[in-house]
Amino acid sequence: MKYTFSILAIATALSLVGCKSESTSEAQQKVPPEIVPAIQENRLSGEPSAFLATAADSKINWQPWSPEVLDYAQKSQRMILVLIGSARYNGCFETLEALDRSPAMIEKINSSFVPVLTDIDLLRETGLIAYNLSSESQVPVSFPFLMLLSPEGSPVTWHPLRYENDRDTLAFFDNSIEVIGRLWSESPDYVNNDSATKAQYRRDGLPAPDEEVPEVAERQRRYQAAMRRIESFYDDDVNAMAGSGGLFPLGVFDTLALARHDQSLPESQRKKFGETLDAFVQTLFSSAMVDVLDGGIHPARIGSSWNLVMGRRDCSTQARAARIFARMHQLDGYPRTLDVAIGAAKFAEAYYQTPNGLFSLNEKPNAMNTKSWLWTTDQVSSVLSEDEFKVWKSYSELNDIGNLPSEADPNRNYFRLNALCSAITPEQVAQATSFELAKVHSLIESGRKKLNKARDSRVPRPAPDPTPSALASFRMASAYASLYTATGNSVWLEKAINLGKASRKHFLAARFLNERPDAEPEGSSDGRAFSYAVAIQAGIDLGAVTLEDDWLLWAQDLSTLLAENFVTDEGRLLEVRQVSQVIDIDYEDRMMIFDDSTVGLLRLNLQRLRALGFQTPPSLSGWLNSLPPIANFPIIFTDSLVATSHEWNHTMVKVGTNASEEMANAARTLPLQLFVRRRVDDSGVKILLQDDTEISASQPEDIKNLLQTP
Repeated sequence: MKYTFSILAIATALSLVGCKSESTSEAQQKVPPEIVPAIQENRLSGEPSAFLATAADSKINWQPWSPEVLDYAQKSQRMILVLIGSARYNGCFETLEALDRSPAMIEKINSSFVPVLTDIDLLRETGLIAYNLSSESQVPVSFPFLMLLSPEGSPVTWHPLRYENDRDTLAFFDNSIEVIGRLWSESPDYVNNDSATKAQYRRDGLPAPDEEVPEVAERQRRYQAAMRRIESFYDDDVNAMAGSGGLFPLGVFDTLALARHDQSLPESQRKKFGETLDAFVQTLFSSAMVDVLDGGIHPARIGSSWNLVMGRRDCSTQARAARIFARMHQLDGYPRTLDVAIGAAKFAEAYYQTPNGLFSLNEKPNAMNTKSWLWTTDQVSSVLSEDEFKVWKSYSELNDIGNLPSEADPNRNYFRLNALCSAITPEQVAQATSFELAKVHSLIESGRKKLNKARDSRVPRPAPDPTPSALASFRMASAYASLYTATGNSVWLEKAINLGKASRKHFLAARFLNERPDAEPEGSSDGRAFSYAVAIQAGIDLGAVTLEDDWLLWAQDLSTLLAENFVTDEGRLLEVRQVSQVIDIDYEDRMMIFDDSTVGLLRLNLQRLRALGFQTPPSLSGWLNSLPPIANFPIIFTDSLVATSHEWNHTMVKVGTNASEEMANAARTLPLQLFVRRRVDDSGVKILLQDDTEISASQPEDIKNLLQTP
């Protein structure tokens, strides 16, 4: 494991200031360091994060990410050591465990620094900071991520880590601490001044706001150019989308599925999108990304193969997938999409639902070995009956030398290991094994149960996290709403309403959204802008499936709160309220680094609210008509593509107050987003089509027929 960049950078700085060792700050010479009681203890207890809770019993005096740490660092005259991670990234938990197993490292960290642990799922701005600093260093961002700050909160040095073993990890920390500790002790003025100067450069060099594009026709032209590029990225020969990265490509699926119904695009292109979706969805569904044993969806892969999964999962991915796949099924009936959507929702209920009916973001992290998710043929056969093994060997295309492609494992680290997946259909299995199709289904199911039980013994399930999350809970409310529209099953509607009401009650008990239920937001529990955007989306979705204006008015109120507290005078969207900000650099979440971006989701919410007749808060209006460089980088801006196209790619359904329940239900169960609907003081139901034609609906079938495939 190589960390030469960071160490050499620090060592170079040290050589430059070595001759200044006598120029210690006069202020520090006059004022001795203050022993701050808070940094003499671990203060992570009660933090709303499974990852942070894991370290609450650590002997390292971890502090939560809040402005208080700057005060502690300045009084104690120490630098701030920040470790940025997440329960869903391999190596984060293992790094914490490695540090805890080293008494010498614990002593060095506690005696020399103010140690801070952050969770990017909760503290989204720390992930943005890590991404932008990695870009400066021209290295890919990964987690855990080590960052050292001056007491004033300016980055001094940083490096993404890749845990491989305790020895290398501890050696890196030891070298970093020794070098930076010496640099700080010899010339704190240099560290403070140099890091502050560079922080100012970063502030001065922040990207300009997205370009204002006032004309609808020009926005549409740029959108169409971006969609042509996305179409060109798909390689039919290998069923892969160039540039889609290693995350489950939900943004690409969402964009193409909605574009299929965009009348501003040529019919031939829309047909091509359908063919691409068919092939790409099948590629993902037949891989290990959709877990064939428990139905959960893996958020990311390792390397180039969708069969080599990261292993750890999270609630947000399940909820987002359920919402998108349920709508895809409803719009165009793509094979298995509804089953996968329901499977993801049930997985979330099984592993992330808290005792009070809300949802947590993650399970508690534990040690993870990628090989534990893979199987030899002997391991599979030892669990299954002869017939079950015959079926599963065909179903997952198991092989004695392993079923991972050689290009995905050039060093043969996973030789003889197989990923369990649904590589071929049950019909193809029946043909290959000569079993009746009904028997194949039965053997797949009986084998699935046995293999799932065996895997749980090999890879113990992480303990559930009982701490509810606003972000996860609002995401699941939207997922339930989408499942209701796709199935018409009132059970999903009841779940959506109950979860929406509970989330609204518990996470907005105070004026501001709080990740910790029933408390005042503070520090790391203060809701980030992304959580607001997700909550607004849930409010609009619930308004759609209930036809109750109260949900829409609430979503509008949250938008106003966002406008008042998360937009700078320069028109930048803050990820965190200034009262909770630690590093004074306003990085915007405008690209899809982790999943949806805050800016992209905000744009979509504003478009949907405007289509429903709501006024846009003035400080947010710039995001309605501005565009990022979508034609140059369409994959990382698919959420903004979806938002932009919503301006013209939606149908409005006006449901009169005297409309029958059958007519209202037909409107409620239209797909989310592509169809907007609202109660109006009028009679009957009127439909405003994409071409601005208004028609009256006289029976439920008139509304249902809007779903005809283009």
